[in-house]
Amino acid sequence: PHILKMQPSSLPVEKILLVDDVPVNLAVLTSAIEPEGYEILAAPNGATALKVAAKAKPDLILLDIMMPEMDGLETCRRLKQHEATRDIPVIFITARNEMESVVEGFRAGGVDYVVKPFQMEEVLSRVKTHLRLNRLTRELLEKNRALEARTAELTAEMQRRQHAETELRHADDKLAAFSDIEAARGNLAGMVGG
Repeated sequence: PHILKMQPSSLPVEKILLVDDVPVNLAVLTSAIEPEGYEILAAPNGATALKVAAKAKPDLILLDIMMPEMDGLETCRRLKQHEATRDIPVIFITARNEMESVVEGFRAGGVDYVVKPFQMEEVLSRVKTHLRLNRLTRELLEKNRALEARTAELTAEMQRRQHAETELRHADDKLAAFSDIEAARGNLAGMVGG
């Protein structure tokens, strides 16, 4: 029987930044998400998360809302203020009794939330959904940029052609005027010589 060899994917491995001040939460999330083929980055607080996100530019951030010093809401607001991290989707991690924080999280720029204790199927489903949305958004933006560049090229080409046509009309007009002059000279010469 013929066996097909699977080619390794040419897509880069997607990076997920996990931000939580509770090490066991980081460990639980890592053990559930990493086997799905994602590269996991971890930060124990908001300040570290900002540095890691700016440098590593993850594809998704899971961010705990309740953390000491800088909470997840402030961390998200700061991520959204910087061009390098503005477009990274943020999923908030919240406890059931912190649900009022979720609305504030959406205002801060979050796209979704997961509730502790974690339901891993739900976490993985939300992670995959938002990574796919982010990937499709990036592809659409790239195609849009390419389309805008092509439109600019075509516009420039149309302008060059219009300019060339105008020059050609001027040349035709000059040639016609010259021909009229030559024809008039020819008639005049015929009349004088005749």
